[in-house]
Amino acid sequence: MNEAPPRPLVSPPEDLHTPAPGEAARRNASRATAGASLWASARVAGLVLAVLAGSCESDPAPAPVTVGGHAFRFSTEGGRLDGARVHILEEPARTQITDDEGHWSFDGLEAGTPYTFVVAADGFRTTQTGTTAYEASTDDVTFQVPDDKLFAVLASLVDLTPSDERCQIASTVTRRGHSLYDGHGTHGEPDATVTIDPAGRADEGPVYFNLVSHNVIFPDKGLKQTSHDGGVLFLNVPPGDYTLSATKAGTSVRSVAVKCRPGVLVNPSPPWGLQVVSGGLEPKKPGEKGPFD
Repeated sequence: MNEAPPRPLVSPPEDLHTPAPGEAARRNASRATAGASLWASARVAGLVLAVLAGSCESDPAPAPVTVGGHAFRFSTEGGRLDGARVHILEEPARTQITDDEGHWSFDGLEAGTPYTFVVAADGFRTTQTGTTAYEASTDDVTFQVPDDKLFAVLASLVDLTPSDERCQIASTVTRRGHSLYDGHGTHGEPDATVTIDPAGRADEGPVYFNLVSHNVIFPDKGLKQTSHDGGVLFLNVPPGDYTLSATKAGTSVRSVAVKCRPGVLVNPSPPWGLQVVSGGLEPKKPGEKGPFD
């Protein structure tokens, strides 16, 4: 009697089995589908990685800007203020001395970053600009710096005892297309109303400057709007960050941010103060005189 061959201890691999009719075709189709799916998944993953890599690439940093301007004496003598010390509030180690023309300048500043400039000189009130983000280089940022004598006179006209723990804020609603560089004559926008945010007490202002002639100007608590001088005051304002705004029918005026610090006069002056950007009075033609010039 013949003995049966021994049974294999391990089943042969599936691939060695003889496939049933049609089974080979189904397997090949399945393998092709799986391969296509794997390829598609790889392509999607590659696209995702490419998008992520692109999103990590930051835009090139904007080129640095240079910001400068002039310091003007706000006094009976007028003219430019030379030999004054100017520094950047946000970078106090950076300082300049105004030249014979009152000029100062800082280079290497970050475009779009807010900066505040401060000027100090013996016999004059420490004065500060508004806080502005400059997108491009400019050389027309101005200081209007009152001497101590004139500052005391102006304070007496509004019955003000300046507090060393508060600041005084001044600005000018300026006619479209004009600035301190116009020279002789007025450059204010009349009939505008100025507000400060956050608002303070009623006795803090606004107090508007009255204009009799180009050289006779004084703060007048009786005024409810700007005169052709355009000037305005806020008195003994508590330290903090504020926004000055001006409104007039048919007119758009650029607002300005200010940092009120103890004992400082904050004066965002033309053309980086309350500047009319559209509407209002038409710009004066070269040589044209206004009603108070």
